[in-house]
Amino acid sequence: MKKIAQPILELSNISRSDKKSEVEKLNLSIPAGDCFVVLHSCPDNISLITEILSGRVAPKKGKIFFKGEDVTGRRNIFGIIKKDPQLPKFKTTAENASAPLLKRGLPRSVSNVLVKKELALVGLEDIADSQISKLPLQQALRALVFSAYMCSHELIAIDEPFSQLPEKERQAELAWLNDFRNKNKSSLLIFTEDIETALMLGDYVMMLDSHASSAGIVAIIGEKDKARKRITDVLERT
Repeated sequence: MKKIAQPILELSNISRSDKKSEVEKLNLSIPAGDCFVVLHSCPDNISLITEILSGRVAPKKGKIFFKGEDVTGRRNIFGIIKKDPQLPKFKTTAENASAPLLKRGLPRSVSNVLVKKELALVGLEDIADSQISKLPLQQALRALVFSAYMCSHELIAIDEPFSQLPEKERQAELAWLNDFRNKNKSSLLIFTEDIETALMLGDYVMMLDSHASSAGIVAIIGEKDKARKRITDVLERT
């Protein structure tokens, strides 16, 4: 089995519930540089998890560690893209990507140079000065991925990536996301209900039960058909 690297993100015994959702003793550990996919069947539970990761909602129990540091309840530690993200109405791609740098106290002149340089490195320089809300949806969603990347080059969390697109276009964008991650060596945390998305992107796939507790983890090594069967077997026992 592939050796697990030092984790970049750890969730330890995270628990919280409300009227629509429940997270009970959620534990996960994401190796640096890998894509960790959480396969689930309850979008409300995942919405609660992303709110906890963002720091907007505090877990009732448990801790979140990023690079070994307790960041429970802290905001803007890494980039998070929700399932149905709002497109900023008036910001350009470059302006939106600069926002997290400005919040950290970097001068605007310096952040502008850094963002433009990074946009060129990932082939998005053509949309640098375009308002995100006026871009074609595929490009707008790429702009959001880039903004999340500028929040933290080390980790991006995405709920149902590119789910707003028709299937053919979505597959193309998932391939772009995979290439983006490989070029930049970022870690990805992906939440999805789709096994094929998990197989396409994941180095590891963790299945969740109805309480958002782990039902098992499968390492995606070798033939995807074998991994698909292992995942299906776990789901049938859940």
